[in-house]
Amino acid sequence: MRRDFQPVHPGVILREIIEELGISQARLAHDIAISPMRISYIIKGSRPITGDIALRLGKYFRQSPQFWMNLQSNFDIQTAHERIRKSLNRIQQCVAG
Repeated sequence: MRRDFQPVHPGVILREIIEELGISQARLAHDIAISPMRISYIIKGSRPITGDIALRLGKYFRQSPQFWMNLQSNFDIQTAHERIRKSLNRIQQCVAG
């Protein structure tokens, strides 16, 4: 299954949300009690959304933490799929019996 689009890191979604709400990265970091650098790394796509961050963002934005974890999980699976595509194509599915 070849896709012509790149996986979207959850940081892209986070950046869009805070821009739409007019919240700075520094304010978000302060309000959810983490370092501004951590928010910056997430938004740049160089750090993942962890369970800890998902809980904080979920509480802050009145969302389920699962929303953030699902974004990260989807990104991870899509990225891994691209990376190991050739190996996956060589795996035969299990046939019982």
